[in-house]
Amino acid sequence: MPFFNILYKEGKIKNDINPILHTIRPGDTLYNLAMQYGTTVQNIIDTNLALEPYSLRVGQQIYIYPNEHYWVSINEVRLLEQMNLVWEQHIMWTRMLLISIAENLKDLDATQARLLQNPKDIADIFRRYYGNMVANQIQELLTEHLVIGKELIVALKNNNQEQATKLNTKWYQNADSMAEAFSSINPFYPKEVIRKMLYDYLKLTTNEVNARLKGDYAEDIKAYDMVQKEILKMSQFFVMGIVQQFPNLF
Repeated sequence: MPFFNILYKEGKIKNDINPILHTIRPGDTLYNLAMQYGTTVQNIIDTNLALEPYSLRVGQQIYIYPNEHYWVSINEVRLLEQMNLVWEQHIMWTRMLLISIAENLKDLDATQARLLQNPKDIADIFRRYYGNMVANQIQELLTEHLVIGKELIVALKNNNQEQATKLNTKWYQNADSMAEAFSSINPFYPKEVIRKMLYDYLKLTTNEVNARLKGDYAEDIKAYDMVQKEILKMSQFFVMGIVQQFPNLF
């Protein structure tokens, strides 16, 4: 999560510590991005060493360090804080569920109940911008994601490979549905970008599950750290899309 210093100016605060994660939009060039963020083309290139300056792709994500004149809306900061919180709770309670199943803990039912509150918490953030129909679809898809994930953990623990394979397929199909749903509501949510982020998240979570079930706790913790980094990247992506789609609110 980006950290912001406390300098206020006309409803905005100054970001002079962390880079901005920018998703390339139609018409973006390094020149107009440098103008937008108050930096230089060379600084953008130096920050993104693998970047092809003349081959920007819509949906591609790059980091940009704005200069001292770049100010971030307080509303954007608050949205990012809220989005980060619910997605971090998503992976935290998923982890708690994994541990409960793997270790046969007595808190399994209570942990699962708390985890299943999370889809509504996430959906409620999107509800403010897209309404009930969209939010309810997001909540339904995220609930399905969690239910499949729980069944998959159980199947893997029981060494039921046939069932695990079927559930894994359903898990990725659910990710496809989420990518379709998110991309349909916001032009700054390219479907293939979201699909890749979700697939990466599922792969990292699977690594975490497998390490925990094997009792490789060092690898388990390492995997969880990777999951956290991925989910925060996804959270920032969702926030930037909302900010770009509704600039008058920020």
